[in-house]
Amino acid sequence: MLRGITMRKTLITFLSLFVISVTAFAQEQLESAMSAGPASISAEATIQAWDGTVLREGSNQWTCLPDRPDTEATDPWCVNAPWLEFLQSYVNKTEPAYDQIGFAYMLAGDSPVSNSDPYATEATGPEDWVTDLGAHLMMLIPDRMHFDGISSDHLNGGPWIMWPDTPYAHIMIPIESR
Repeated sequence: MLRGITMRKTLITFLSLFVISVTAFAQEQLESAMSAGPASISAEATIQAWDGTVLREGSNQWTCLPDRPDTEATDPWCVNAPWLEFLQSYVNKTEPAYDQIGFAYMLAGDSPVSNSDPYATEATGPEDWVTDLGAHLMMLIPDRMHFDGISSDHLNGGPWIMWPDTPYAHIMIPIESR
């Protein structure tokens, strides 16, 4: 009988530690996701893990995603519906079909990335490899003719077109000086 009580206590202790660990991880994910956008947006946004699991239902039209575990830097996102569709297309390597202007915040920064190849995994050279980006806003524009006159040079000191010759072209708008 004593052995059974000891086993139950051990099991209860183990389960309690597991629940605490899962709760702490979920809280980290919420805080990470909310750091991506201004509090006026992220406070009421849906919080979604990168696997699609909704961690918290929101009451506005925004979705915030936590830091990606597969990247070397801190890179959470807050996006509106066109950007959420864009991200799903990007992950699935399909052409996005948004028809409204999209906005995405990455106020905690971003991981190093190629400016020309959306799927590059290794540095391509300083003229193409974007590093130390910091806080920025991104825009999707359905009509690409509006890209005319916007540089694709990420070192120009202002906004630029990222991935310009791909279906994933969008405008990058640094908030901090680079």
